Amino acid sequence: MKRNIFTAITLFFVLFSCGQQIQTINADEFEKKLIATKGEQLIDVRTPQEFERYRIQSAKNIDFRSPNFRKEIEKLDKNKPVLVYCLSGARSMGAMSVFLEAGFKTVYNLDGGLNAWSRAGKPIDQDLSGKDELSSKDYAAITSSKGYVLVDFYAPWCAPCRKMLPIVEELYKNFPDKFRLLTINFDQNRLLAKEQNIISIPYLIIFKDGKKIWSKNSEATKEEIMKILGLL
Repeated sequence: MKRNIFTAITLFFVLFSCGQQIQTINADEFEKKLIATKGEQLIDVRTPQEFERYRIQSAKNIDFRSPNFRKEIEKLDKNKPVLVYCLSGARSMGAMSVFLEAGFKTVYNLDGGLNAWSRAGKPIDQDLSGKDELSSKDYAAITSSKGYVLVDFYAPWCAPCRKMLPIVEELYKNFPDKFRLLTINFDQNRLLAKEQNIISIPYLIIFKDGKKIWSKNSEATKEEIMKILGLL
């Protein structure tokens, strides 16, 4: 604890003694900075796979977890503002220390990442071609079928999703005759997610005879799901 406080004080001193302005700001402030800088140095630090699916327009992708991250950011202008974001804010926060060490004068981090940006209704440039996605027609056909249907929107990078997926899969394995399970990769089904107004995950939905009877935009316990499915 003492070490963390010392680190924070040291970081504060370094930032201001060197004339650096490095801070985390909300979506509204981030948008203002983006407009003011015309997105000249807007950096998305997620993986190339994530970046390909959706991003803030005019962003440049430099993967924070790539061994070449420091080398790539050295190509940027250190005297001009840099705007940084990831999905939830964790990776971009980690990237801030690298920008600091590299001597960048002004860096802004998007608080809450793309998730917060999307919740605030800000525009996202995304691949909505529908190629290789589950169509709305097929989704409707599955969810309108007789009996119970459990839908799980998830993504491999989402920690809560990785906890939920084994739970719903185990339930289906144990009760295959009681309900139908539909797992949907959020990243690979952006168009469908947008049509269903789903902007964050995990997102669980239960249908009964074609009617949505329950949904939850967070983790759920096995007992909670079993109760809705009539398994308890």
